[in-house]
This record gives sequence, structure tokens and C-alpha cells, in this order.
Amino acid sequence: MTTIRHDLHARCSPDRVWALLGDLEAVKRYNHTVKSVVIKGDQRAGVGAARVCELLPSGRVVERVTHWEKESALGLEVSESDWPIHFMRWVTHLAPDASGTRITQELEYRMKLGPLGWLLDKLVMKRKLTLTLDRVLAELARQAETA
Repeated sequence: MTTIRHDLHARCSPDRVWALLGDLEAVKRYNHTVKSVVIKGDQRAGVGAARVCELLPSGRVVERVTHWEKESALGLEVSESDWPIHFMRWVTHLAPDASGTRITQELEYRMKLGPLGWLLDKLVMKRKLTLTLDRVLAELARQAETA
């Protein structure tokens, strides 16, 4: 299993970051890889809510909420994907600090394809995911700060 951790700061209160993070459809505003997003089913928030994301340049993922603490933590897992992964899950935490909000995220995933998947992860996947999430979380913070 591979784990990626992120830690950054937003110069605004946790409720402003949560306004974006807790709105499951807002992911398309701060994640440049999401072309469109639709809520799956009637539940729009809380554990069990799900969204379908169409990705750029192509692909699709279904993500389900596994952890929900209003204004402090959101956890999701990929329940359907075109990617060569067995599973992927993450929790994003928001904590107030003296000058805004500390945003931390821990993402875990396991590749398919046995030894080939392990090699793919070491050579490409972990680096690409880390860079993508750096950009996504920075944009989340930027948008919350300017909201």
C-alpha cells in the first residue's frame, strides 16, 4: 500500500474551506482533473453520499463519503474507477490555527497488476498523484481564501 501525505495552510477560517470541501459538487472548481461531477442518488452530504466525476482528458471515478465531520474532516474512497487500483481512500482534515486553517490530507491506495503495478507506482503513479494533489489542495486553499 502507498500513502501520500499533504500539509498546507489557508489564510482563512475552516468554515470557508469547508464551504468548498463539504460541497461534493464543488470539486470541479478546485480540481483541474475533474471535467464534470454529478451527485449519485439523493444524498448530497454525510457518510454514504457519492459523486461521479468525469475526468480530463478521459476517465471516470465514483467516490463515496466514508468520513464526515462538519467543518473539520471529509473522507472519501474510490468505489468505481478506470484506474489500475484495487482501492484508494483519503481523509482531508481542517484545523484552525493562529492565522487561518491547517489543511492535512492522507491518501492511501493499492495498485493492481502485481509486480508490474508496484513498478508503475514507483516510477509514475505516486509522483503524478503527489503533484496533482499538491495543485488541487493549493487551489482549494486559494479559492477558500478569495471566496
